[in-house]
Amino acid sequence: MKMSLHGLRLLLLFLCFFTLGSASPRMTGEEIEKYIQKKLKRNDQVLKINGKNLGDEGVAHLVQSPLLSTVSSLILYKGNFGDEGVRALAESEYLGQLTGLFLENNNITDEGVRYISESKSLANLKILNLYHNRITDEGAGFIANSDSLSQLEELNLNYNQIQGEGAIELTHSTKLQKLKTIQLTYNPIERSGQDAWKRFQLMEWFKDLNRKNKLNEVGAGLIGDLGVDVLLQSPFASKLEVLDLKNNDLTDKSVIALSKSEKLKHLTALNLSRNNITDTGAKALAYSKSLEKLKKLDLNFNRIGDEGAIAIAQSPNFAKLESLKLGQNRIGTEGAEALKDSPNLPSLVHPVFGFY
Repeated sequence: MKMSLHGLRLLLLFLCFFTLGSASPRMTGEEIEKYIQKKLKRNDQVLKINGKNLGDEGVAHLVQSPLLSTVSSLILYKGNFGDEGVRALAESEYLGQLTGLFLENNNITDEGVRYISESKSLANLKILNLYHNRITDEGAGFIANSDSLSQLEELNLNYNQIQGEGAIELTHSTKLQKLKTIQLTYNPIERSGQDAWKRFQLMEWFKDLNRKNKLNEVGAGLIGDLGVDVLLQSPFASKLEVLDLKNNDLTDKSVIALSKSEKLKHLTALNLSRNNITDTGAKALAYSKSLEKLKKLDLNFNRIGDEGAIAIAQSPNFAKLESLKLGQNRIGTEGAEALKDSPNLPSLVHPVFGFY
């Protein structure tokens, strides 16, 4: 059905009215002043301005107000401003006490990030939230190499345009020594950047577990071989006595690394059940000189055959094993007989193929 010319004009007028009407008018300087006075009267340490059409000029007016000298947390959400507004903010003489800066859903690019990274007024920031802007690897690099953001603990760069190099720079930064949290979700990050980010997250998690004296729970988050690699490179592996890595999608690569690690000499219990371990991994465990204190070794539900079972049976390194689990593998009569008749497993108190 064709629309008449008159009807088309009415539709266009309606759309124009709807579009213009949906955007709030730009706030004037006087309106901004009144607004922040009202806001800070309730709480002079937190200023939250949501969905107000500030624009660059509005932000510039805002940060020139002495009223901000008490504010420790500044939130400017959907303020319709970009780099020039950020520049005014970074140069403000009233934000030296700011510890949290939240600039979500605006039009900030790498140039705006550079202003923040070079700002002396924002040197006390602990939290920087730049969610949903237009920041690329270059902007992430400015933050990573900033001399002014040394107090930063949390950084949110979700929903930006970071592809990889920026993530690597952030996770390897020597300037951001206090940074504990980096959020990069919904960025088009390449594999190398994803791995660097994952390593950073794991290492911070290890530190947190260590502070809470819960290192023996570390296995719950080590999905895939990368997690084991990060653990073995950390200083925390040497503190472990129990390591539970069941159902973590591990391959022989991880088992070989565990077997060779000098940091696991205090380990008394190792659970590797429900992974993808073959004879290669079983032989690596059997030949290991670092796992001689093991009392419990769980290899249930893997892909170990006779060759791996025989290697374990012939190993002189497992004399202290009290529990060895090899159920639901591919071990036949030859491997089972070797385990049953082994003189190298004198301490076993449970059946090898039981589920307990």
